[in-house]
Amino acid sequence: MRKVSTLSFFWRHIKPYKWYYLVILSGPIAGGFYPFFNNWVLKLLLDAMVSETDLTYTGLLPTILLFSLFYIVHETCWRIKNIATWKAEPYVEQSILLNSYNYVQHHSYAFFQNNFTGAISSKIKSILDGYDKFWAEIDHGLLPRVLTTIVSLSALTFVNKSLGLFLLAWCTVFMTFMSVLSMRLNRLVFTETESRHALMGQVSDKIANMISLFSFASRRKELDDLEHQIQQNLIPKQIKSEQYHFKMNLFFSIFYLVMQVFILLYMIHLRKIGLVSIGDFAFVFGLFFVVIEQIWYVGISFQDFSRAMGDLKSSLSILSTPQTNLDHPHAKSLRINKPSITFKNVRFAYNSEAYVFKNLNITIKPGEKIGLVGHSGAGKSSLINLLLRYFDPEHGVILIDNQNIAEVTQDSLREQIAVIPQDTMLFHRSLMENIRYGNPKAIDAEVIEASKKAHLHDYILTLPEGYNTFVGERGIKLSGGQRQRVAIARAILKDAPILILDEATSSLDSQTEQYIQDSLNRLIKDKKKTVIAIAHRLSTLKHMDRILVLDKGVIVEQGTHKELLKLKNSLYKKLWDHQVI
Repeated sequence: MRKVSTLSFFWRHIKPYKWYYLVILSGPIAGGFYPFFNNWVLKLLLDAMVSETDLTYTGLLPTILLFSLFYIVHETCWRIKNIATWKAEPYVEQSILLNSYNYVQHHSYAFFQNNFTGAISSKIKSILDGYDKFWAEIDHGLLPRVLTTIVSLSALTFVNKSLGLFLLAWCTVFMTFMSVLSMRLNRLVFTETESRHALMGQVSDKIANMISLFSFASRRKELDDLEHQIQQNLIPKQIKSEQYHFKMNLFFSIFYLVMQVFILLYMIHLRKIGLVSIGDFAFVFGLFFVVIEQIWYVGISFQDFSRAMGDLKSSLSILSTPQTNLDHPHAKSLRINKPSITFKNVRFAYNSEAYVFKNLNITIKPGEKIGLVGHSGAGKSSLINLLLRYFDPEHGVILIDNQNIAEVTQDSLREQIAVIPQDTMLFHRSLMENIRYGNPKAIDAEVIEASKKAHLHDYILTLPEGYNTFVGERGIKLSGGQRQRVAIARAILKDAPILILDEATSSLDSQTEQYIQDSLNRLIKDKKKTVIAIAHRLSTLKHMDRILVLDKGVIVEQGTHKELLKLKNSLYKKLWDHQVI
């Protein structure tokens, strides 16, 4: 697993706007000096009031003007900072989100099979949230507070060297302890955040399958399971990090008490022996309480920063996971003149399990219509997955128009293949947008024509919003048959040279199947298209040019429907007779 450094990750996105970010820091820097200037002006005023017998506004005018000048400079820096912020930060956030999403979407098909969608989404969101927290601490937290502390300590050292050196030593010890303790807090927060992401993945999974919860009356069970996971996993980790946080604050409070008592006694001593004026006394105590306050908030900011970094470290793990099944560095685009398909000596297994194919050889001619049949687990879907490069074979090659698909880009490969799956998943968008997904450049008239050929147009016209009707998440507002027709309309619109039907008419009522089969026949009859069809209902394969019968990853029979029925004791005939019965 590659390691993604938090700072290098952010710097990659901030670098194009680095000068804006430098200007953004002008506000916090000005804020770091402001308490010093305020207390210095107060010292000048008090000393003037004590020493002057005849106090006049004219005598105090330079000090008043100086105070006003400090304020104007301070506010100007902050307003310039605001302008730089809106010119840079939105674009950096855009870059972080797009970069993170793009990396995730290029993970392999297996990655999405093995990870909760909700957990993935939660981590992407947390990366963006992590940037906001990270920069907020730099902009409003750690940087201005640390700078204020340094300026104030320098000023106190100027008034009294011993006092300044004591506070500097105290701050050094404090920051050292805080750094060590915060590293431990960071690790605790990381484990807590990992549990939270896993929990959100579970929540997302339950919501995505809410219809199953309704059907099996299992809402109470799923709620109890969620409660159990929270109590057994998340809450103990939350309590552990909060208890550690409590101990840190208790430790810091003792440090503060010691310092406050010492400073108070030491300043009284200096005043008694005449080493400091009344103005100095007010100046020192003003800055002292600034240092006290800033150190306290530095501690809090450091803890918050550690929490944010622990959270972010967990989220960045999604970008640390190596991508697999990527395009070859010199991959070319697939160009098809004749859509022939060849499997040569293909060997394949999922995750080093038992081989699905040991030595698969298939040759499909351009324009040939092929049916795939066999028991569940025979390798039908695996063959399609390999053709679409959702997985790569361990050995052997797959050729389309004599081009090795391992040497072409995956996008160009899939652009040449239209797939009508068994269960069509739609976007929560309008019907027009979902159908146009087959060809984003298609005009409305072409979308409507494809819908007519898919026997979908008349149904759409009955909807109040027509083609602008939203279909719900994953197309939940549509029936299975309606979703299948959307998939067919997409395929018609895509007009790819290779068509794959993955049990496209299974689990449908007779009338709907008839409509869909009629739509499919329009596609299948196109002599230029090469068609591979997996069918649960063998009657839909009767007119295929050739049917391949798979059994445990091996082609045991092949021929037309009539030829296979004539074979004695053929597996195809047994499957056919079983369906007829």
